[in-house]
Amino acid sequence: MKKMKRLVAVLLAGIMALAMLTACGGTPSTPSTPVTRDNALEKSVAEWTVELGKGAKLELTEDATLTAMSDKCLPAGVKLWDAMIAGDQKAIFAAQNDMREAFTAAANGKKVAPVDVMIPKGTEVTKQVLAQAVQNGMGDIQNILNKAGVKNPTKFGVTVTKQDQYTLVLFMVSE
Repeated sequence: MKKMKRLVAVLLAGIMALAMLTACGGTPSTPSTPVTRDNALEKSVAEWTVELGKGAKLELTEDATLTAMSDKCLPAGVKLWDAMIAGDQKAIFAAQNDMREAFTAAANGKKVAPVDVMIPKGTEVTKQVLAQAVQNGMGDIQNILNKAGVKNPTKFGVTVTKQDQYTLVLFMVSE
């Protein structure tokens, strides 16, 4: 279980590190750009997550309810990343509020931790890239889990979307 916690913490820390690197400017996707899920990549990411969990001696299972929750939060996550890439502080604040509201409504009081991984355009999303993002973000991931009250993560849901400047992987993690 400790290895799973570490794995999830690495995932979150990678997300935070990537967020810092991506807020360097650029043109965000237009607000009317639809958020389309990449089902094939989603399936691969789910399989890789289970495999990476086993490598860390954790039993992770994909949960349809958590995936549905992730799907509800995905548009707000895209809005947040677009605002961060554009460096628009006002839009970041608004997007954070939208994400918080979407997450609160989707979580419905359950102990769930949202973990997003942004992979820049031009970087192929592979199991190794995902594992590295998790490893790099382990500290922040652990903080997110603790804040959400998820002490023994065993379930996850995931959605993936490819945008103009990045691929966003949004996990929902629970016990």
